[in-house]
Amino acid sequence: MFHVKKSNSSNAKNGRLERESLFTGGNALQKCNVCNNQFQWKELLFSIWRSYKPIECSQCGKKHTINFASKFFVSFLIIVPAVVFGLLIAPDQGLSKPVTFGVIVGLAFMVSLILPLFVKYEYKN
Repeated sequence: MFHVKKSNSSNAKNGRLERESLFTGGNALQKCNVCNNQFQWKELLFSIWRSYKPIECSQCGKKHTINFASKFFVSFLIIVPAVVFGLLIAPDQGLSKPVTFGVIVGLAFMVSLILPLFVKYEYKN
């Protein structure tokens, strides 16, 4: 999932190596496509929770919208674990419906916390 990359920064001169994610090509959180300002994790998370509300860059003011592949990825990562747990694991464990529902909601919440690391937003004119 990660590979090590030497950087031209002062940290690399001191012998420190930076990890670079294969999924995002560097920084874990996305940057503005126009001015390269990095979005905050909270902005990305709240955008996902608010039905993919566009994110406005705090520096240049350009609005970025989530791309289709990221919408599909978010839906997949929320629905598949919930269905697997609700239909396969919970019945085998003899869990009641309220407990199963609570675990599914908790699972969806936990998965949503890592989604800002993987979603991609685009600026379209």
